[in-house]
Amino acid sequence: MSNSQFSLPSLPETLQCSPNKLIQIASNLTETKTSIPSVDKVLEAIEQGKADQLSQLEWIYCLHAKPKWDQQNIDCASKTSDAIWKIAISNLWLQHQLLWRLALYHGSQEKQALAKSLVESFDVFANSDLLSHLLPVQILRIISNKQAGIQLAKIACEQHLSQTDILNKIQGILPVWIPLFSEFIDYISPYFTTINSPKSQQVKWLLNCLDTMSDSQQIKAVDYLLTNVANDIATHHTLLVDWLRNNYRNGENWYKLSDSARQKLREWIGGINYGDFQKLVDILLSKLSLRDFESNQLRKRRDFWVDYSNRFEKLRILLPQTSQTAIGYQIQGDVDLLEDDGSDPTEVCIFDFGEWFVVEFFRGRGSETRLFPKNAQNQQILFGQSTLSVKRIRSLGGYKHDHVFLWQVFSRTWLENKGILPNRDTQPSTNPTEDKLQERKYKLERWKRDIESLEQEARVYMAKQGNTFSLHAHAAIPVV
Repeated sequence: MSNSQFSLPSLPETLQCSPNKLIQIASNLTETKTSIPSVDKVLEAIEQGKADQLSQLEWIYCLHAKPKWDQQNIDCASKTSDAIWKIAISNLWLQHQLLWRLALYHGSQEKQALAKSLVESFDVFANSDLLSHLLPVQILRIISNKQAGIQLAKIACEQHLSQTDILNKIQGILPVWIPLFSEFIDYISPYFTTINSPKSQQVKWLLNCLDTMSDSQQIKAVDYLLTNVANDIATHHTLLVDWLRNNYRNGENWYKLSDSARQKLREWIGGINYGDFQKLVDILLSKLSLRDFESNQLRKRRDFWVDYSNRFEKLRILLPQTSQTAIGYQIQGDVDLLEDDGSDPTEVCIFDFGEWFVVEFFRGRGSETRLFPKNAQNQQILFGQSTLSVKRIRSLGGYKHDHVFLWQVFSRTWLENKGILPNRDTQPSTNPTEDKLQERKYKLERWKRDIESLEQEARVYMAKQGNTFSLHAHAAIPVV
């Protein structure tokens, strides 16, 4: 059977007049025979199978007088309340009266709204196969629980409902102003953080809820989420990370987050982007026919940058045609073809590190790291230019660092001097021996000659191309 066949209707709110006043008014009507309601009369009609002949006035009086009647008929209180709930299963008007009053009893602490025996007999109604799956019934089953907020969030997640969706579904059936519904928003992030290995549909529910919140509610929910959810959530749900990056990484919302939340968001974004970089290296190693020293170059790049994974704000991958053909569409994200300008084949990754852009050449002659200050011009060229080549990038100048013997030790110091620090708890480099320093010095001199030659080639190439977008060079051979 469909849910809609047995959905609870939206009915007029419970009458606010006192039953005693209604009776008095009825008694004063001329030429009118008034049947004075009583609990006994209602119960007698139920017992005789004539509940359908009872008037709404008689039901209202029965619900109003039941607490006092129960005190005088303690032995029958529970049994008669069970009978009333059984009638309500097929009486929509009575359903509304009972559910509304039960919500008031629990949600607004209005203990006079319903007899305690009727409160305790709710399961007779709620366990009905026709009604147990309905949202208002599910809500009333958990409303008195100390964990009602978390449990309502669980129900909402399972049914993919935002706060607005819930209020729309219970409008006219339950009083929407009771605290549970207004406080529900505070439990969305706390509930989500309890889910082990959330599925994509649960992440979409979370984002839908966040989108419907006020600014202050969303800031609070996002801060809680970032400081309490497991890191592996980010690696499996880039949709969540992308939403957080778009809404909180830049602009005033970033500064409204706590320090710990900002740090976690940096780590999430960096982890996702470093993961793309790592995946690229691993695929190249498996798909390309590389010489041993080239494979070694790629592994060392991958292992070095893992210590900076928290810094990866954004990543652009540029592949030569041979690499793109070999790996196909196994790499997602910002991946473009590297224009062939006659340079040695190499893959190029451009990292956005916040205040700096880092350009990493994977292999080939030179095979350097270049560092450019983050500004609008560099942003446009490195992340906005549709076609880039090795020579075009080298013609931009920038600070540069080698990849010759012991390069990792000196690159770390070089980056630190530019304010680019490794992840927390990263082990420091060991100091090389004097013999190794001499070996590096010899190889570094050869690299300097190579890079000067390559930069000259780049300038000549760009001059022939008639291209003038080059930046002023920032000479920066590291002191070793």
